[in-house]
Amino acid sequence: MARLQVGVETGCIAPLWLERVSMRLAKLSGVDSLLLPDHYIGFVPRALWKPEYTAAAKMVPSTDAFFDPFVMMGMMAARYRRVRIGTGVTEAFRRHPATLAQAFVTVDHMTGGRAILGIGNGERENTEPYGMPFTRRVGRLEEALAIIRKLWESGGEPVSIDGPTWRLRDALFATPLYKGQAPKIWVAAHAPRMLGLTGRFADGWYPTQKMSADDYRHKLGMIRAAAAEAGRPVDRFEAALQIQIAIGPGRQKTLDRLMKVKPVAAMGLLMPGAVWKTHGLRHPLGETFEGFADIIPNAVPPAALAEAERVVTRDLVGEALFAGTVDEIVEEVKPLVAAGVRHVVMWNIGPLATGGGAGDLIRQTQLIRRLRKLQTNGAA
Repeated sequence: MARLQVGVETGCIAPLWLERVSMRLAKLSGVDSLLLPDHYIGFVPRALWKPEYTAAAKMVPSTDAFFDPFVMMGMMAARYRRVRIGTGVTEAFRRHPATLAQAFVTVDHMTGGRAILGIGNGERENTEPYGMPFTRRVGRLEEALAIIRKLWESGGEPVSIDGPTWRLRDALFATPLYKGQAPKIWVAAHAPRMLGLTGRFADGWYPTQKMSADDYRHKLGMIRAAAAEAGRPVDRFEAALQIQIAIGPGRQKTLDRLMKVKPVAAMGLLMPGAVWKTHGLRHPLGETFEGFADIIPNAVPPAALAEAERVVTRDLVGEALFAGTVDEIVEEVKPLVAAGVRHVVMWNIGPLATGGGAGDLIRQTQLIRRLRKLQTNGAA
């Protein structure tokens, strides 16, 4: 038996003092990992992020004021010993695969082999507004993963690759791997093709959408099958999950409290049109809208924001959240652990309603310590 690994996804957002305090408190709470988002723009439209709409805006003036996670990881590596450090997640639109390969080998040396390259296929908000076409998302990721692996496995010998996006000609990667081992790659995957890439290239799986235990088990099986077909062992594969949490006085009361916060309407917009349909609702951006990866929040028409605020329901918001008391959240996580989850990473949105005070920190610490007591079977 092995215990469940528990991490925290921090905001990586200004003000810096708050980011440092959050990391320090998470470390003192006993977390196993600290992951950072890699964003230029946040998920809440600027029009909804005001102190009169959420108490959190008093401490965090803008949800778009992100720090560079690659620079932050250097600071974290020097400060936080024995904690795994990585991205949750980056992509290969804004950084060349060779840059990603070099950065995470560097972090791996700085942390003593504790780097995690969390990577996905990107989000429209971080690309299109900056002149990068948001196309060939999965194909681009597949190509990037292949390049990163080839560079890490090259032993300093020249690498040449012809791909639709990148062409390498006698490219060198002579930076030694830490103790001869490559950093860990976690892929944020949900759809079948992405799950296949996870099995073929990754050391871990990092889905960010809430799912049932049966769904998690099924998708993990698809990853294992893809790994077996590629001849890759899965005995050390790390099945993880990001959980969006809101801790409060019971699930329904906690959700009711969130429903009074105007930015929560924007959270509803991040969910796919298909999910809205299961609740008898039509997504303001269309039934075929794919969800958070396809949205540019500050470009959402005011009419769509108003419609979301009018029709979003408590059950729809709850579809994405692990909400309630510490006991309730632990009980909701247990079936997922039985389905194969070995590492959960918490993203706490509760402060949207509370503003983030001492009580929030105490409850988060209690949840971290309770989750770390859950036992897994140790298998991949």
